[in-house]
Amino acid sequence: MIAPVLRIALWIGIVDALAGAALLGFLYTPESNVLMLALSVLLVVLAAGLLLVSSTSAAHGLVHRQPPWASVGAAARDLPLVVVVLVVIGVICGGAGFFESWWMARGGEFDPAAIAAGDITRTGWVHSAVHWIVVLIQWVLVPAWFATALAWIAGYDRRDVLTMKWLTAGLDWRLLVVTLLGVAVFVWLPWHYVYWRPRALPASTIEAVFIGAKLAAMYMLSQVAWALSLWTAARMVPPPAGPLP
Repeated sequence: MIAPVLRIALWIGIVDALAGAALLGFLYTPESNVLMLALSVLLVVLAAGLLLVSSTSAAHGLVHRQPPWASVGAAARDLPLVVVVLVVIGVICGGAGFFESWWMARGGEFDPAAIAAGDITRTGWVHSAVHWIVVLIQWVLVPAWFATALAWIAGYDRRDVLTMKWLTAGLDWRLLVVTLLGVAVFVWLPWHYVYWRPRALPASTIEAVFIGAKLAAMYMLSQVAWALSLWTAARMVPPPAGPLP
């Protein structure tokens, strides 16, 4: 388990970093003429393509028991199907965020209604429950669904993916537990130390190196969390022959 997860995390981390470099190039490209405008569009398309290929090839490699870099061609062919999945997941994620915004805008109306209906004055738990339900949808269910969809794209027929069967498959308790623990341990917990620095650290080049190393470590830990979800989702798809690595 450890070797494939670390290999996938390193692969996704490197490819996503290249996508980030393409986006950085886009930000520093002056759109002063048609050529520069075309270059900006090309950089955005390249960044989006790299982001999609990194995870898609990782899932394909896990399902077919091969290195992710050997699955780049298959991942590129599956990109239209991945885009369809992203649209579905984006609607779900955006809908959850919209509901939370709607609830926050009208939450004050719920409290007097609860008092009038049953003399209920302690309603703070309701607002907290709404917030945490949305958090679970966006940070646990959505990654679990996306990981499952990528594994299904790699291992099943296109028809099974388009019929949205991966939505129910993504509710597997093992995948949800792994995704929840991955987000909590490798994303949420390290993020609490994003502004931390030793008091004795001098305000010099050493501080810049320390901050860069800290952010790089947090970046790779988040990739480990995502790789764990992909690995768990891939194990739910029968491989062509033999067990997964």
